[in-house]
Amino acid sequence: MPTRQKPGSNVRIKDVALRARVSSGTVSHVLTGHTRVSETLRARVQKAIEALGYVPNFHAQGLRYSHSRVVGICLPHASTAYLNTLSETLEEIASSAGYGVMHVFSRHDPAIELDRIRDLIRYGVDGLVLLPSLGPAKALDLAARRDVPLVVVDRPIDDRRFDQVTLDNRGAMREVTERLIALGHRRLLFVCHSQGRLATRHRLQSLAAVCAKPPHAVFQTIEHHDDPEFLRDEMLRVLKQPSRATAWVVSNSHQASIVLGFLAEHGVRCPEDVSVLAFDDPEWSTLVRPRLSVVRQPARAMAHTAWELLLQRINGSDQAPQTVALGATVELRASVAAPHAKPDVVELLRGAGPFGPGRR
Repeated sequence: MPTRQKPGSNVRIKDVALRARVSSGTVSHVLTGHTRVSETLRARVQKAIEALGYVPNFHAQGLRYSHSRVVGICLPHASTAYLNTLSETLEEIASSAGYGVMHVFSRHDPAIELDRIRDLIRYGVDGLVLLPSLGPAKALDLAARRDVPLVVVDRPIDDRRFDQVTLDNRGAMREVTERLIALGHRRLLFVCHSQGRLATRHRLQSLAAVCAKPPHAVFQTIEHHDDPEFLRDEMLRVLKQPSRATAWVVSNSHQASIVLGFLAEHGVRCPEDVSVLAFDDPEWSTLVRPRLSVVRQPARAMAHTAWELLLQRINGSDQAPQTVALGATVELRASVAAPHAKPDVVELLRGAGPFGPGRR
């Protein structure tokens, strides 16, 4: 008498494909989740699997498709508190979900970014989280061609092929500008890395729109492109202006540390002479005196949202790409105050040198 076989033991992938009226590759994609498949096709394949009693050999499939259960994270650097929190939170979430993480850094260089993304794909990561450079097109095209799930974080881009999780930069800068003007500031300075970044352009749009409304204010911009000497020269130029800016808004905590050091070096008091506020909330912001006013970016919420979107893509979701803009918290601390009548900083800078509080 022949040995009784388990149901589905002789059913092969091509049998499932034939019944579902799809290719064998589509069946494999449904089983592995490595490539996106429409919900309609997924339902047909699942129905065929159940009808035939097919039992997949996941071990063999894992070897064939080199599933790593590893995701790649590409950031420009990790020199700000915000980026550190973003990176660490993503790693915590991934680890709790049974994934490993590979961190790489682009240094704001599109060529390095492309190389790093290529390396991560070569290592077989299941998905990517990218904080893009100013020119990420080639890296994004590579991920799209290789059909690797990718979520863009922090910096909005015009490419609509990918999910994005960003800060509501327009809303944050609108609130900052309105609150500074309400305190009496009418001359503002915005310090940024580059106006080529979409996030920076969004901030500048809100800054200009609020300043154009009554009671009206004016602003100027320092765009330093990671050149600290140029930044220092520009800040000195601003201080020497007869009608200098009384409130300085800085794009991140690294730049804020340079700005505060520069002001202290030149004896410019904060907030008596210049109010300072920074996007980002570094650990040292409450340790310095005066305590630094901040736009607290939702790094942990951004990481959680990015992970949810990435995992959906890894698991085969074919829904239209989403853009999620998260709100920030503006916290005015001691480094921001109403502008006061001040001695002429121009004359002091032209005089004997830096001045301190004891020489006022």
